[in-house]
Amino acid sequence: MIFSCLVPVQKHFHGCQEASSGFFGVLICCFALRPPQLLIPTVQHTKAIIAMDPKIYNAAAQGNLEALEHDISDPLDGFLTVNQSTILHICILSILVEEKFPATGGTDPVSAARFVEDVLNRCPSLLLKANAEGDTPLHVAARYGHASIVEVLIKHKKSQHQDLESGVQVDQATTEMIGKQNNKRDTALHEAVRYNYIEVVKQLLTVVDPEFPFGANAAGETPLYLAAKGRFPDLVSEIINKFMSPAYDGPLGETALHAAAFWDDEGMTQNILERYGGDLCKQADQKGWTPLHMAAYKNNIEPTKLLLKSDVEVAYVKDAEGRTALHIAAYCNNSLVTEVIISMCPDCGEVVDNEGRNALHLAVMMTKLRPDVALMIQDNSPLRNLLNQKDNDGNTPLHLYCKSDGYHKRVLTSPRVDKMVFNKENQTAYQILRSKNFQTGDDLKKMKNIFEEREDYRFFNNGRVLEVGYADNNMEELKGEDVKLKQEREKLMEEEGKAAQVHLVAAVLITTVTFAAGINMPGGFIGGDDHPHPGSAVLEQSVAFKVFIITNALALMLSCSAVFIHLFIPLMPSEDLFKTRTRFLQLAFWFLLSSMAPMVLAFVTVTTLQHAEAPSLQWILKSIKRQRKATWRSWNMISPIHLMGF
Repeated sequence: MIFSCLVPVQKHFHGCQEASSGFFGVLICCFALRPPQLLIPTVQHTKAIIAMDPKIYNAAAQGNLEALEHDISDPLDGFLTVNQSTILHICILSILVEEKFPATGGTDPVSAARFVEDVLNRCPSLLLKANAEGDTPLHVAARYGHASIVEVLIKHKKSQHQDLESGVQVDQATTEMIGKQNNKRDTALHEAVRYNYIEVVKQLLTVVDPEFPFGANAAGETPLYLAAKGRFPDLVSEIINKFMSPAYDGPLGETALHAAAFWDDEGMTQNILERYGGDLCKQADQKGWTPLHMAAYKNNIEPTKLLLKSDVEVAYVKDAEGRTALHIAAYCNNSLVTEVIISMCPDCGEVVDNEGRNALHLAVMMTKLRPDVALMIQDNSPLRNLLNQKDNDGNTPLHLYCKSDGYHKRVLTSPRVDKMVFNKENQTAYQILRSKNFQTGDDLKKMKNIFEEREDYRFFNNGRVLEVGYADNNMEELKGEDVKLKQEREKLMEEEGKAAQVHLVAAVLITTVTFAAGINMPGGFIGGDDHPHPGSAVLEQSVAFKVFIITNALALMLSCSAVFIHLFIPLMPSEDLFKTRTRFLQLAFWFLLSSMAPMVLAFVTVTTLQHAEAPSLQWILKSIKRQRKATWRSWNMISPIHLMGF
């Protein structure tokens, strides 16, 4: 192959005849007979990027048509940016408006409108020409609220068909221009509504066909939904009053009424309800939430009243989990909406979700936040049957109340509450409290406040009690279990007390050492009257000294925090706050361990200052950096957030 590349093709066979007498000649002939293979460099062709001339771009941005006519002779629609934007796109984007942060390099709205009008007179095809994103000049003008430009564009579109077609056809052509969608399926009306440009919206609605279907964009948003979602009641009124049947859909199955109920806007909700009637009240999203669910979730009173007045049956509509709006309000502790729903639909409290739970089941689980809804439901006479109603697992509200955190002295203390009910796990509410490994202060308060009236509750630990004699025979056994549990807790408290004493001694030692090191600075202090700052440290300009000050102060702060916690723990009652005491001990232990690392680093920096042959500070910092990842993993295992159980 090498010879075939070097020897001309017409001499291949001649060279073969001259060298055929020997083996080497045969080899040459074999190479010569092969077709010549030339190494031709491969050229990768890339798509040429055509950019607009900077002079033309700047002239369009400034709205200077004279400069364009002077510099170019080609048609105006042939000048495009990389994004396929025309000179109209550039001019509209460059319009200067009064903002908090004014821009430069553009043109004023009046000059821009004149420029757009002149360009369209010379090149009408630019009116509907879209860029790479599918935006026409009308999209851009509506997006940035340039009402004067929108007026020019609409006027020019009308003038194109004025002489040739009837008025109806002119309006239809204008409507098609306004309804033209970009790549995101947004129309100019979508853009104007999204950014609350009411003047632009009015201009568009003035010429648009009332029966034109402005549907949803790629995100599933219609103009009416965007107006309600953005909380623009004026735009909602404009759209509703203009169109015969405006689309109201939103993403994920929501409607404009969902958005209005979410914002607690009475006027917007009223307008939508008057336009579409009560049928829209029951339309649910993908989660099964109706607008009433949304209002109940946000605790919005006025939309709740309007929705129930429009169609009271919406109070009984369930979501995907089988929950009505009352369930949502009870779970969120929204007492205002709960009161409205109960007053207008008293029997909706009997509805249960997919787990068989009523509103009181959900309310008592959220007592830790506020007990308002639970108290409201239990004090409502028509809803007394909810007090002892069981869910699918056999749990009454009292069972769930004992399982959850939080306490209020009036929740489920009514004599109508059956405290001896068993769930499907053969447990009473009292047994649920006793079965917890560590009772919180709220748990102990529940036991004393709810179950203190009758000692019989203490016997329901091994199953159902059918006879009083059976309970009497098991009294001693249950008391023995209580004594055993109490002994285990006392043993654990004793072990924690011993550990706390050791930790306190270590924390005090670290505090003493770091405090003494902070008072007796390494290198001493500057004395004499000739120094501008007498009493300052001699080594204050040293980097190692600064590191010592920081690390020593950090160790002192952490150890003092540990000491403070150990002094505070004895003030907490051991019976009521046993779990809290344990968490505080863990937090103090973390502070103690954390103080050791800066204390050791402070010692190393002092060694660096006092010994010339000691490793340099830079070497020390590099060594610390190498161990950073491993150290971080170890500290993360005992971080205060981890230890506190959050």
